[in-house]
Amino acid sequence: MRINAVEKASGCGRHTIRFYEAEGLIDAPRRDSNNYRDYAPEVVDELAFIRTAQDIGFTLAEIRSIKESQRSSALDCVGGAELVDAKISEITRRITQLRQMKTLLEQMRADLVVSAVQHQLDVPVRLQRYGQAAGVTVTA
Repeated sequence: MRINAVEKASGCGRHTIRFYEAEGLIDAPRRDSNNYRDYAPEVVDELAFIRTAQDIGFTLAEIRSIKESQRSSALDCVGGAELVDAKISEITRRITQLRQMKTLLEQMRADLVVSAVQHQLDVPVRLQRYGQAAGVTVTA
């Protein structure tokens, strides 16, 4: 496959594909007689794996480690389990932080609606319920 076909099939740009190639995340393609890169069709699945792994929080270094283990057939199940366990712990910590931030922002929104009412400002209908939840009568 030429790089433009890989781009279309994977949704990755050519610079990203070449970067992953240079970083050893995907195998270097063979070269045609005209020196064009000829990627194996499997590279599309490899790129999907890399993007999915990044989306769920794996770093490129972690992905590289996984890919190298796969290539060498030396997949370390214990090491892999530890990597996944660490990622789960990190995600759990981030969820806790996000919940705390959400609570803080919800309180801030309610305080701002109450302040708007106290200053006799018009409060949009979609925000009125937050002032009412804080015990303030809100009118548009």
